[in-house]
Amino acid sequence: MYTVIDGICFKNMLAGAYQLVEKKYTIINQLNVFPVPDGDTGNNMLNTLRSMYSMISQDDHEAVGILAEKAAAGAIMGARGNSGVILSQIIHGISRGLHGKKTATCGEMSKAFQYGILYAYRSVTKPVEGTILSVARGIAKGTREVLRTERDFSKVLEAAIQSGEEALARTPDQLQVLKDANVVDAGGQGLLFFLQGCLNGLTGEAGDLDAMAPVQPVIQRMEAKGEAFSIEYPYCTEFIVSPCKLKAKEVRTALSSWGESMIVAEGDNLIKVHIHAQRPGHVLDMAANWGTLHDIKCDNMMDQFNKNREMSLHREKKPLGMLAVVSGKGWESLMRNLGCDIVRGGQTMNPSVQELSEAITNGSADKYIILPNNKNIILAAQQVQKIMGEKLRIIPTVNPMEGLAAAMAFSGERSLEENAADMDQRRGEIQTAMITSAVRDSVVDGTMIHQGDFMGLGSACPVIADPDLASCFFRLLKNLISSDSEIVTLYYGEDFSEEKCRPLMEKARSLYPGVSFEACSGGQPLYPLYLSVE
Repeated sequence: MYTVIDGICFKNMLAGAYQLVEKKYTIINQLNVFPVPDGDTGNNMLNTLRSMYSMISQDDHEAVGILAEKAAAGAIMGARGNSGVILSQIIHGISRGLHGKKTATCGEMSKAFQYGILYAYRSVTKPVEGTILSVARGIAKGTREVLRTERDFSKVLEAAIQSGEEALARTPDQLQVLKDANVVDAGGQGLLFFLQGCLNGLTGEAGDLDAMAPVQPVIQRMEAKGEAFSIEYPYCTEFIVSPCKLKAKEVRTALSSWGESMIVAEGDNLIKVHIHAQRPGHVLDMAANWGTLHDIKCDNMMDQFNKNREMSLHREKKPLGMLAVVSGKGWESLMRNLGCDIVRGGQTMNPSVQELSEAITNGSADKYIILPNNKNIILAAQQVQKIMGEKLRIIPTVNPMEGLAAAMAFSGERSLEENAADMDQRRGEIQTAMITSAVRDSVVDGTMIHQGDFMGLGSACPVIADPDLASCFFRLLKNLISSDSEIVTLYYGEDFSEEKCRPLMEKARSLYPGVSFEACSGGQPLYPLYLSVE
């Protein structure tokens, strides 16, 4: 029986959760409602848990309260996407419930998990039925009775999983898009994997948790000389061994536990090594046994980091700036030309709370307006706002076209509040759409979509599916263009080109003679075309 949970048990639970989601995240991805190639719910939850685990992986004998606090810090700072943010808030709520405790009884642990669900609800302004929050609420409701009598926490988790499965099965009846796509909610399924992983870790059914590779804590990582490093391994060490008795593979094995960021290159009877080490002297002593050492170099990256930080502190910052999240060289250039600082991310990889926070802290301005440019980044931006407070405003842009329109309304001469109001108004004045390829068969809003079809997704029109890109494009235009439309801009992706845009624009000009058509390089992945209509 698991009547009292100590630090070891609790760490095993969290490690088991990370381990199971690592195995199952592709299943979560496949449950994304829209059959677009950037379904990333599983990736976001996995990266959030990886960040969580990084903070506790090397703690073996901590109190449950301390472990929970560390886990929550890692999860919050590493949270990506809506699902990752909500999961991080569940872990944060658990940590609040375990605060100050060396061990936790079954009742205390159960209450902490209930806190987790409460905190998850608080993180979303307008909860939607049929999502991860509905599953969380079903878990809370379904376990209410068992919590009163059960003293074995493994049985509580079993009851929670059963209640969660029942709630998950109901999600298609609560949300029409899930029913049309014949799937359950992806985030809800991820939450059940989290709970099942906790149970596996607690009962020993998770496999060898001790064999899991430790992960460097994300909140300890720094930047120097263009390289990421951790304060645990501050010495950038390079050398050549020539002649060398060992092969490159043997060198890598020998040095694997003595540092990170290791590169071992093999040449003609020589080996060149680059490694970030804690004890460079020990590394060099080992290497001296393999042959003669040449071109030895050892730099303290912490010194360089401190110098860079000192320079940044003395660098004069402008009062107000913009931070845009974009993917694609074209979009980066467009946003930079309008004065935005850039965080790379979007459809294929949502930036974490940590990445957004660091961009603001190390940025060129004292205060910022964030342009998330993706629905799945807004919640992470809101978490950053909780950390930064009045230094930050969010314009809830859901794609780069809205972000570009908002950025064009920015003026460094106006206040943060004035800019935020003008930018929010401007982003609502355009119509946007995008074209991508379906990765699986699906039904969305009653439209049958086949794998390989081109999908037209517009802000003011139903989903369009067509095996021909040009046909999909013109059907989109028909829905987007009105008598008030003046300019249509095509932003072509990394696998498209201006040449491919020309015949589309020539025909469009003949169909809509009063509208101006332009093409611009966006460079976005997975989406051949983005469109904006003004």
